[in-house]
Amino acid sequence: MKKTLIAVAAAAALTATSAFAEITFGAWLRSITGVASNGEDILTGTSNSWGGIRPSRVNVAGTSDDGNAGFKLDIYFNASSGGNYVATTDEEGKKVTGKSDEFLQVGDNAYLWVKPADQIQLSIGKFDGAETGLRGDFCYGSWNWLRPGNWIAEDEGLTFNGSHKNGLMAKITPVDGLVAVVQLPVYNPVWGGNNAAYKNGNNTIEDTFKNGMYAAAYSIEGLGTLKAGFFGDYQESGDYKKTGTVNVAFDLKAVENLYVTVGARFGIADKEMGARNEKIKFTAGASYQVSDAMKFSVSGGYVQYQDKCTGKDGKDDSAFGIGAGVDYVIMDGLNAAADLRYKSNAGGDSDGAISFLVGVTKNVSSNGYIGVGFQGATNGNGLTGITANKNDDFVWAVPVALSVWF
Repeated sequence: MKKTLIAVAAAAALTATSAFAEITFGAWLRSITGVASNGEDILTGTSNSWGGIRPSRVNVAGTSDDGNAGFKLDIYFNASSGGNYVATTDEEGKKVTGKSDEFLQVGDNAYLWVKPADQIQLSIGKFDGAETGLRGDFCYGSWNWLRPGNWIAEDEGLTFNGSHKNGLMAKITPVDGLVAVVQLPVYNPVWGGNNAAYKNGNNTIEDTFKNGMYAAAYSIEGLGTLKAGFFGDYQESGDYKKTGTVNVAFDLKAVENLYVTVGARFGIADKEMGARNEKIKFTAGASYQVSDAMKFSVSGGYVQYQDKCTGKDGKDDSAFGIGAGVDYVIMDGLNAAADLRYKSNAGGDSDGAISFLVGVTKNVSSNGYIGVGFQGATNGNGLTGITANKNDDFVWAVPVALSVWF
């Protein structure tokens, strides 16, 4: 991403010295429009891969000259018709639903950071999932267009979770190759009251540590990276109690042009707290760069839900999924992508659902492209912003994608 750099000089307060900082401005945008069918009507609309309409954004970051302090702020303009409905809480912690016409919003990140030592960075604020540096992503095909509903696990964080909750994050790198991350949900302006920043509604010190993230990764040069972590999510309901999730993963990078990532998640609960709570999940992805022009990708997973699941002949207690895709450079600036994905127990009257994409993009400058594709999802599974009319309908779309970056 190309960025504009501005050196900002400011006199240090009450001193005769000057402090210099580097302020970085950047942006990355994608908009997808076109026509689609929900199984009954032909529709028009605009969205992004993740939903909503975001025609503009600015990413701002600052770093001190010595590299020991800084901030990061994402500013998004999310277009809407007549305002966004947002859920808030009053002073007593009761839910209040209101209508907001404020389209200029804080984006994925809004935090400051300091380094009291070379091996320690402390941050406070709002974090995107990738800010820990540990998230196990494996993104290809439909993930970059309109995303279907038949995922076992999303491509972002396929094998390992990212940032857990907003609040305080400490990243510690005691030796080369080792990084430890702790996140605590202390992002709450109401001390001693109900904590609207996370769903448990409490902010005692005990609750804070129960709902923290504690993770580490160790990279072995020439081999790969091993990750492990606990992601607290303490909940109680009657006799049921949920503690959190243990997540382990390994990224293999030992073979040239081959990338492999595998992960496992284990839900910890005294008793099951809901049919769709995940007890065990295994995920994996692999990509191979066949040549400068072609890359193949394959991913999949298996999930076992809590024992309370009921459904089609008792089959809903587990599900599996698999997907495969190819990226191909047709010529300089002209690229093609295609993928096919399947998930069992994905809705409708049959056992599973298929989704697919065929898309082509053409660079229109060094900072932008336009693309067109064809996508579909079976058995009542929709695409981003497009809901099937009936639970067994076939949904299709002809998306036109515009993307720019600075």
